[in-house]
Amino acid sequence: MHKLPHDHIVYKECYKCEGKATLVAVVANLLLALFKAVIGIFSGSQSILVDALYSLKDFMTSLVVYVVVIVSGKPPDDNHPYGHEKIEFVAILLISVLIIIGTLFLFIHSIKSVWLAFQGDIEQPKFIAFWAALISVVANYKIASYLSCVGHKRGSLSMLANATHNHSDAISSAMVAGAILGTHYGLYFLDPLVAVIETIDLVRLSVVMLKDALDGVMDSNINQRTIDHMEDLAKLVPGVERVTQVIARKIGKGVWVSMVIKVKQDLSYEDGYKVGLQVEETIQKKVGNVAGINLSIEPYTI
Repeated sequence: MHKLPHDHIVYKECYKCEGKATLVAVVANLLLALFKAVIGIFSGSQSILVDALYSLKDFMTSLVVYVVVIVSGKPPDDNHPYGHEKIEFVAILLISVLIIIGTLFLFIHSIKSVWLAFQGDIEQPKFIAFWAALISVVANYKIASYLSCVGHKRGSLSMLANATHNHSDAISSAMVAGAILGTHYGLYFLDPLVAVIETIDLVRLSVVMLKDALDGVMDSNINQRTIDHMEDLAKLVPGVERVTQVIARKIGKGVWVSMVIKVKQDLSYEDGYKVGLQVEETIQKKVGNVAGINLSIEPYTI
C-alpha cells in the first residue's frame, strides 16, 4: 500500500474581501444598535429597545467573526497542518451559546412587559419609533444581502450565520413597526409582544447553529449522499477496481477526504500513481469545497 503525496490546497479567494465585509457588518450593526437604543429611550418603546439589543448581539457576533476571518486566513503551519479554519466552528459555538443566554433573558423580560401592558402600566410610545423601525428594516435587509453574497462566495459558515441574523432582525423590525402602529389604536400589548415572538424564533435558530457547530468541532462525517457521490466518481476512473473506504469531514470551509482504492494488480507503481492522481482530480473537479484528499492505493486481489 502506498499513499499519494499531496499539498494543502490554499483557497484562491481573497480573504481581504471577507474581512472587509465583516468589518462593514461590525460598524453597521453597532450604529444600528446605538440608533435604536436612543430612539427607544426617547420614544418609550420597549420593542425598539429590544430590537436595539438584537443589533447589539449582531455587533458582538460580527466582531467575533471578524477575528475568525483573520485567524482562519492564516496558512497551515507545523502545529496546524490542516490550517486554522476550524476556528469558525468554535466561533459559531460561542455565538450560539451567547445568543441563547441573551435571548432567554429577553424572553422573560418581554413576558413581564406584556403583563404590565394588560395592567395599563405602559405608556403609548412616540410615533418616531415607527420610522426608526422602518429604517432598521431597510438597513438589516441590505446588510443581510451583502453578507449572504460574500458568505456564499467564500463558503464562510459564520458569515452566512450573521446574514441569517440580520435577515431575522429585518423581520423583527418590521414587526416592531406594526406593533408601534397598533399601539396608536389602543393595542399597547403589541409593543412587547413582538419581542416574545422573536425571542422564541431566535432560540430555535440558535439551537440549529449550536448543533451544526458541535458537528464541525467533533469532526462529524458529511452527508452520505456526497460520500456515495465521491465513491461513484472514483469507480469511474479506469484502473480502479474497488473503493473500500471513504471518510470525509468538514474542516472550516472545506472538506477533507480519506479514501482507499484498489487498482488492478498488474499495474506498475507509476501507473497506479497516475490512476490515483486522476481520482483526486476528478473528485476535486466534481465535488465542491474539497480542501484535500488523503488517497491510499492497494492492489486488488480476489
